Amino acid sequence: MRVTVVRPGELGPSEAALWWSFQHSMPAGLNPFMSLTYVQAVDRFRAGARVAIVEDHGQIEAFLPFELGAHGVGMPIGFPMSNLQGFIGSGSPVDARWVVRQARLRGWRFDSVPVEQRALVPFHYAGTTVPCPVIDLAKGDLSHISARRKARRALERQLGAVSLAWNSTEPAQIDRLIEWKSRKYHGTSLLFSDPTARRIVEELAASRGDDCRGVVSVLFAGERPVAVHLGLLGPSSLVGWFMSYDPALSRFAPGMMLWLPLAKAAEERGISQIDLGAGQDSYKFGLSNDSYIVAGGAVWVSRVEAAGRKIVRSIRSLPNSRET
Repeated sequence: MRVTVVRPGELGPSEAALWWSFQHSMPAGLNPFMSLTYVQAVDRFRAGARVAIVEDHGQIEAFLPFELGAHGVGMPIGFPMSNLQGFIGSGSPVDARWVVRQARLRGWRFDSVPVEQRALVPFHYAGTTVPCPVIDLAKGDLSHISARRKARRALERQLGAVSLAWNSTEPAQIDRLIEWKSRKYHGTSLLFSDPTARRIVEELAASRGDDCRGVVSVLFAGERPVAVHLGLLGPSSLVGWFMSYDPALSRFAPGMMLWLPLAKAAEERGISQIDLGAGQDSYKFGLSNDSYIVAGGAVWVSRVEAAGRKIVRSIRSLPNSRET
């Protein structure tokens, strides 16, 4: 076997077709964060974007997209904006440590890989295996999603009828989403202090690939936008990426109000599920009616380094320890 590392934009039509076929053979492969469209969008704005191509006897068996981080450590491509990572491959066995070594990395970190990726199971960190909540629209019952009728009536009395624009093409909606979310979360503000993050988001919001399309949904009360959701749509599922609401209207909970019309609009368009991402927020589990399992961890080339890091993690997990 051999590994060749290239920029994602260097992959040609034959590699793109193979990537697409690999996606269709994997249970979680059709997630748009596993798509070549996503990977190549990151590549257009980040110089560290790479793909390791794994070949056996001249036949490509897998791709591993990653981003060059500090000190020779690879990160999930698009980090920290990637909801799902891992190999995109034929299903043939892959030696993850060997691939990372051949890619000339010291290690590769991941924070959300599907547990069915057997090559990465030995590298999961203890305590990182969690359910990724999903709204399964194929079940045809959305009664578990609160309609929030009382709050909706109050909002409509103040501003006008509530309605959803499924996919707005106004650039101002992305600006509004980033501004609202940055005001609420310091981490979001820090993320978008990196200009490449905004450019990647804008690029993907406008993407129209079969494997990854941006969907900017806006909840209005009268003429006023009150919540914005940016999702990425794959062949069958919509994956939530960024969502926020007007902080001046927080008493009406417009963010929660958005989910029922969004789910209905997705269902009408033949979308089978809304993937809410692996974040363990309580509201996600109130919305979901299904889940799949993901895990975090790292593949370290040096077994000594892997063992040392395991000891450090176990010490930090002790009740009286402090992270330095």
